[in-house]
Amino acid sequence: MPDGIPQWNLIQLVFISVFTCYVSFMRLPNGGLEVASQFLLLFVVCVPALFIQLKLGGYLQKGIVGVFSLYFPIWKGVGIAALIELLIRITNYAPIVAQFGTYAFISISETPYVWGSCSNIRDNRLCFEDKGTDQFETRYFEAQRPEELFYKNEFLQKSGGINHLDGFPQWQFTEIARKAEVSLMPVTLAIVWVIVFLLVGFGARVCGWVLFLLGPAALSCLLAVLGYGFAHLPIEHTIEFLRQRYVFTQNNGLIETFISGFQSLMYAMPVWTAIATTIGKLCGRGRTTRNVSWLALVLIFALVSQIPPIAMSPYLGSMIFDKQSPGFDEFNGPSVILWQMPAAFTALQIPQPYSFLFLLSAFIFGLMYLCIGCLTIVDNIMDSLEEWVDRKSCSKIAIHLLMSFVVMCIAKGLGILQTTRAGYYYFGLIDQSITRLQFILVILLAFGLVVVYLKQNFALAERIIMALWVCVAATITAGWWHYMFLKSKDLPIKLVDYTFPDEWNYVGWGIAAFPYIGVFIGAIHAMCTAKGSCSQKLSKCFCGITERVREHEHDVNGYHHPPPPLPEPSAPPYTYMEQAYPMDDMMYKMDYDSAETEPLTPTGTRI
Repeated sequence: MPDGIPQWNLIQLVFISVFTCYVSFMRLPNGGLEVASQFLLLFVVCVPALFIQLKLGGYLQKGIVGVFSLYFPIWKGVGIAALIELLIRITNYAPIVAQFGTYAFISISETPYVWGSCSNIRDNRLCFEDKGTDQFETRYFEAQRPEELFYKNEFLQKSGGINHLDGFPQWQFTEIARKAEVSLMPVTLAIVWVIVFLLVGFGARVCGWVLFLLGPAALSCLLAVLGYGFAHLPIEHTIEFLRQRYVFTQNNGLIETFISGFQSLMYAMPVWTAIATTIGKLCGRGRTTRNVSWLALVLIFALVSQIPPIAMSPYLGSMIFDKQSPGFDEFNGPSVILWQMPAAFTALQIPQPYSFLFLLSAFIFGLMYLCIGCLTIVDNIMDSLEEWVDRKSCSKIAIHLLMSFVVMCIAKGLGILQTTRAGYYYFGLIDQSITRLQFILVILLAFGLVVVYLKQNFALAERIIMALWVCVAATITAGWWHYMFLKSKDLPIKLVDYTFPDEWNYVGWGIAAFPYIGVFIGAIHAMCTAKGSCSQKLSKCFCGITERVREHEHDVNGYHHPPPPLPEPSAPPYTYMEQAYPMDDMMYKMDYDSAETEPLTPTGTRI
């Protein structure tokens, strides 16, 4: 914010915050208790964490690594670990976003839906299009909708297991796919990352305005689908489905229900990640902004998080209670968007524009998450290069573009395995592995943030109350993650229809532990860059800067700025104050005549 104007304002933040509902497309609630647990944990866990992360990012104008580098340098490796974990998350999610976008165009490529006929499935022995099909009653538990078979066998072309890459899928279901000489699955992923690069590469201000427009656009698409479903489909099936999803029942245990709600909340909200601090930085140093920005994120999540399940309820309700379609017992994961909703569009004869709008909204929400995650990583890199860029007088825009391109290439390279025929298994492996040691990162982040927060010059009562609240929130969060760790640490990694070989469990542990390499890298870097004796290095690494960044009165722009560093003198002063240095005995005049009254030289010039 070199010009004193924040790159995002509160209105932009409100509309950008709708990205938090991207998880709700893939994790439908399983009872009212799960929804209640989400909102309870939203207040207890998310509010304090978001408050101090957004406030520190805005006040210090730094990302998570920069915040620790200033006041707790030995801990900046924790920020690096958070960035590595974020990179793995967006890398794993990007191929799914690419599939959403691809399906959106498949939905309008042919009439009727190309995914809705058993004749388009090569192995269609168990394919049944509706309950009136011959042998449906006797083979109900074996029956599969054509949309499910299309997604798994024609679109993904799943291999037999994670050890069988079998190359990339070769699509044959549309004319464009048949004419393509290369597999289009990696191409769609590349297109997604190029879009992210174009949005992020030109800076946070440009990215913020684009996301500000994309948020309402995606929400409008989803509301159009919701309106059509409630207006044209039987309301009794919708009510029955909503009753299953939102009425308090005792179908699941209390702990399992809380775990499900907790996971949905942690995946959706940017708490205990690197994102929140960067969002705070982008929103500026204004006192009002940094004190209420957390409220925008919390309220928007509370308002929009349940819109996707409600929008899908008329369609899924009709499929369950009217069509009695097989395979609609679980609503979890990308399959909800990629074959269950397409099955409803086919069976209920929904006009193709509405299926396109639904899939487009899921794509845009996912794309917004990828942009915010990528922007967070690039912005932290730019923070670390700030002194180097100033010293070399480089173009910040050019460096920002370069770093965005590098991050895009790394993410694309890491995600290429998920575009193979074994990609289904790689997504499940990373998705289940990345959270195994999450409780460690939560504790480390919370400790570092509390230390930095207590060093600031905010009100003493505020610092004490919020620090205690953050400690409670971190304990609850880490406790839930640790409970899930204890439950799953001895179990093999498995999907619904596949159990991973034993050797892949070690790979899963490697994925879980990999981000923590950043902790050691940051600590080593802090020790190597600190100057002085061994004791002085330790003091600087653990204490950071000694003077506090104090709040000042509003300047003409209405923002607070930290005191500028004192410039180092490069030459003796050129002028002296008369009181400190009397100049009465000097041989030259102290007060010069104005230019108009100075005498002219013989050549006509002034003295």
